[in-house]
Formats: sequence, structure tokens, C-alpha cells
Amino acid sequence: MARRSDISKVLNSLSKEELIRIIIQVADQDELFKNGLLVKYVQGDHTEQLQLCKKLMDSIVNKYVGRDGFIPYRETYSFAMDMLDLLEETDEARDSGLALEIALLVLQEGVAAFQYADDSDGNIGMLVEESLESIRGIASSPDRQDASCREHVFERLLTVSNNEIFEGWEDYRIVLLRTCAELAEEEKLREQLKEDIERQIAVYTHDKHGKYTVEALLKLLFQLIRDYGSEEEADRFVEEHLSYTFFRKSAIETCMESGDYRRVIQLSQEGERQDQQLPGLLTQWKTARYEAYKKLSLKNEQRLLAKELLLGGDYTYYQDLESLAEGDKEEFYRGILAELKKGGNWKGRGVYLQLISDKNDLEEMMAYVRTTPTAVEEYAARLSKDYPEEVERIYRSYIHTVAGSSSNRKEYQRVCDMLKRYQRVFGKMSQSEIMLQLKEQYNRRPAFLDELSKVR
Repeated sequence: MARRSDISKVLNSLSKEELIRIIIQVADQDELFKNGLLVKYVQGDHTEQLQLCKKLMDSIVNKYVGRDGFIPYRETYSFAMDMLDLLEETDEARDSGLALEIALLVLQEGVAAFQYADDSDGNIGMLVEESLESIRGIASSPDRQDASCREHVFERLLTVSNNEIFEGWEDYRIVLLRTCAELAEEEKLREQLKEDIERQIAVYTHDKHGKYTVEALLKLLFQLIRDYGSEEEADRFVEEHLSYTFFRKSAIETCMESGDYRRVIQLSQEGERQDQQLPGLLTQWKTARYEAYKKLSLKNEQRLLAKELLLGGDYTYYQDLESLAEGDKEEFYRGILAELKKGGNWKGRGVYLQLISDKNDLEEMMAYVRTTPTAVEEYAARLSKDYPEEVERIYRSYIHTVAGSSSNRKEYQRVCDMLKRYQRVFGKMSQSEIMLQLKEQYNRRPAFLDELSKVR
């Protein structure tokens, strides 16, 4: 096989005419190579350059799409890299207008590629993000200072944002609209953008899956009001859209900053009623309400809500709740434990375990290990002094149980790791007894015996 240096030597020895003939021959056989040459070296006008880029892009797609019209997983990365090479032509473009059009071409083809390429590794998503980043860079370039150039970029982005290619990919449409908002320094552009956003809101409002998109579009309108309108307009807009999480959260933050804690409570309670089926938001509104109670020193309300949040799985409220409790603290602690155990949900169990650990409640830990032997490894070191025989018996039994269900080397290694941890609590002699039992019981499992021989 000829080395690269050999090929260079041969080509350098050829005449210009022979080199041209070779290049034409290769170009005739490779559409991608030909279109790449034309894009790189033909100095045509704006329209010609764009047409050449479109042909090159089509060549890239044709290279990777199989007979079934789909780009398989193993080819998607290379496809994305070739498309990114085309995107780099924006750096070489003679003007920002051409650079923008190339970036928009790549963006739209990238979004389309979600339908005909396996994007398991996120390479198409990366291509789209790079295209959007390139567009944002062009929009913020020094040329943007020119009003006519700024308006041209604005118009093109607004037009492309309405392309049906973005149906199902609304996040990318919104990125283009957000870039438009950054360009809308003139009032006429803002009004145009506002009308377009309001039209899209009307469309997505009737889509049962469109609430997230509507909220994102409303945030864009809010940004325009905040940047170019009055404070009163911004406040009114927030109040009119409290059914959306962003605006309710914004209103709560504003009221907290201004010290209007009664309004925080009202906003939070409204949010709780609205979002009863959404645990994350429900907790968020309750947390805000709790902070308002705390600021207003409403101790009874604070106590009730702190207990609700604690039993719901948030351990951070225990200290507050304990400090608010009247009467005997030990009695209070035992009462909380009883309620956590009675609740029977995994969040409450997490609080229960953290609480008995922080209180170093050995009696309760032991009771838990008796009912949940799988927890013996976590608590053995602390319990071994007060309950040595019982903990050792449970620990041994648990090791034998795990060994009995093990059937491959990885699982045998897990048993051996358990034996090492057991030895640190109960000593080498006790460990050796268990190992001897395991070797006798599983003497027909050579892989297990091999792993046991490695235990020190």
C-alpha cells in the first residue's frame, strides 16, 4: 500500500493538466467530494454559494442514508461530523447573511434528521445545538449594530421559526424566537415578535400536550415586557399568568423579597390546590408557605406544616419541629417514630432511618435489623457492642442467604466482600468459620471456591 509521502511525491511529479484530469475523474465518481470542492473554492455570489452548500448537504445525506432511507447507529456520528464541517463554512462566509443561511440550512436538516437517523448517542442533538449556537453567534456579531442587518436577521429567524419542521421540537423553535427577542431593539420588531408569539400561544393552548410550550412562549413575552415595558406592566403580566409555574414562583419570590408574607401564603395555597397531582410542585409550594409562616412567627401553622413535610419524606424539618414541640422531647421523638413507621411509605422510611441514626437509637436500630436483615451490614458496627450474639447471628444468616442465591463470579465476589466487612466487626476467627462452612456447602462451585481463596 502506497504511503502518503509516496502519493505526494507522485502528484508533485505530475503536470497541471494531469492533476486536473485526476481530480475531475475522482469528482465524477464522488458527488460528495465534488460538491465539497465547489463549496470551498468557487467564488460565486450569495445565491450561488448557498445553492452549492445545499448540494453538498444533500450529498452528505445521500452518502449515509441506506436503502431504507435511514441512517443506522454506526453511521450517525460520521454523518453529524460531516454536517458540522459544512457548518464551519459559516466562518469562511464572506458576509453574515450567507453565514446565517448556511447555519439555518444545517439546523433544519439536523432537525429533520431526527426522523431518519438513529440518535441513540445524541449526535444529531449535538449537531442541532451547534447550529443554534452558530446562529446565536451570527446574531450577536458586530454586523448586528447596523439596523438593516439586524432587521434582516430578525426577519429570517422569525420566518424559519414558523417552519413546520419544528413541530414536535418546539424547544428549538423557542431558541430561535429568543434570539429574535435579543434583536428586537426597535419597537416595530417587538410588536411583530409579540404578534407571532401570541399567535403560537393560541395554537398551543388548544393542544393537551402544549402547556410547557405555552409557558416557554409566555416567558418570552414577559422578557420583552421586563426589558422594554414598565414595572407595573410586568407585575400585571405575572398576576395574569399565575396558573403557570414560572410566574407563580416569580410572584412568590417577589413577595418574599418585599416582605409580603401573607401574599406568599395565599399564592402557595392556590398553587397547592392547582397542582395536587404534581408532587414536586406541591412540595415546592408547601416549602414557600412554611417559610412565610416562619417569617410571621405563626408557630402553630408552622408546626403542622413541618410535621406534614417531615412525614412526607423531608428530614430537614425535624430540627424545626423538635424545637417547636411542647412537652417532653423524648416523648415527642417516640411519637414521630411511631407515625413514620405507621405511614409505611419509602419516603417516610428514609426519614425514620436517618432519624434513628442521628439519635444513635440502638434499640430502634436493632428492632429494624430484626425485621430487615438486609440492613445488618449498615448497622452491625454500632450494634455489635450491645447486641453481639444477635447481630452476629443475623449477619451470618444473611451471608449464607446471599451465598445461596449467588450463581456467577460477580455475585461470588459480592459474598466475599461481605465476608471482609464481617471480619472487621467480628474478627478473623469468626470469619474463618463461615468461610469453612461455605467451602463445604459449595464444594462443587470452583469459581466460588476460587473467590473464597482470595479473601484475606
